[in-house]
Amino acid sequence: MDKKVIYTIGYTLFQNGNYYDVDALFKTLHQFNVTHLVDVRSVPYSKQYPQCNADNLKVLGKRYNIPYIHMPEVGAKADSSQDVFSKASEIFFDDIFPVSKSNRPEKIELLANEEIVDFRKFRNSEYFKDGLKRIETAYEKGFVLALMCSEKKPIDCHRYFFISKALEQKYGEWIEIRHIVQNTDGTIGTLSNADLACQLQELIFKKSEIANLDVLNPSMFEPAKIDNYFGKTRQEKIEDFCDRYWNLLHGWKKYNNSLNNEEYD
Repeated sequence: MDKKVIYTIGYTLFQNGNYYDVDALFKTLHQFNVTHLVDVRSVPYSKQYPQCNADNLKVLGKRYNIPYIHMPEVGAKADSSQDVFSKASEIFFDDIFPVSKSNRPEKIELLANEEIVDFRKFRNSEYFKDGLKRIETAYEKGFVLALMCSEKKPIDCHRYFFISKALEQKYGEWIEIRHIVQNTDGTIGTLSNADLACQLQELIFKKSEIANLDVLNPSMFEPAKIDNYFGKTRQEKIEDFCDRYWNLLHGWKKYNNSLNNEEYD
């Protein structure tokens, strides 16, 4: 049985310098037979790209016959009252703190004892599960969705790490996730979750701060640090390490009033 496909897309894929081609977004959705555009930003507005604000996308959705829907249940930001936060040192076990502000979504340095969104907990929240159920219902009705956020590269976005992994884990027997990207030759193509997992591992282990940890090799007195991570096999432990590091760089701080932050997701 052929699997049903869920697409993801980042609207900055269609940025060209100071010009933004919002019409190209909807033309690409037609190319992949998408029936509904689902905005997975916590806050569906952009100061840099007002063409991609919710009100404008609703109008364009009617013009192109691809209805626009906002689904905040699967956004990356959490309210401080939600039980989805962990200390940074509990998410990532190795001594890599403080994390520089240039590597953080709110552009503020992260210390080991500060709490950030823990995406493992977030995926198990009832609010997030409600969002997954809405997606399941859409596919039961025969819709084809494109989950939209801002980042051009899905590997930098919660639509891959947070949402797509959860969808694959829960519905992988009958749903396939494809991430719409720009190929090296400028054409439009797609990548799978497996493709992105390989990219993520390669990118992380090329970072100097990760190389300096030397997590894969045992010392004369201690086993390899990778053994501290979860998984039955070495590869599973490496995947756990990479997931935790991604979480460290992308999880919003608990005290930050992110819904008022100009860096919308």
